[in-house]
Amino acid sequence: MFRKQQIEVIDFKTFMAGTYQKSNRLINTSVYSFLPSIKVSSFLSPDVAVIYSVVLGVFAIGMLSHCLETFAASSGREELAWAIETVTRLAFTIGGFSSIAWFLLSL
Repeated sequence: MFRKQQIEVIDFKTFMAGTYQKSNRLINTSVYSFLPSIKVSSFLSPDVAVIYSVVLGVFAIGMLSHCLETFAASSGREELAWAIETVTRLAFTIGGFSSIAWFLLSL
């Protein structure tokens, strides 16, 4: 994901004379992003597998919570449905803000 540093070879006489100056190449500089480039191979890479796992896990927890809440409400247990809804709403809010904070602090 990160670009490897390339070893630059210079002439020994230039090095000893101290006249070497590194040229700044503004053309051909890479543009980095938080996500890999969009290619078919990048969708199947191990770097993105963690993102897929997190998204699928959050989706599964949300669907399970919804199914439990609707089952509890349809069977006449409104207090249990209210408790499931409250816990899910708080967990997703805290988890969402925590992940945003973690992302911003890890930059």
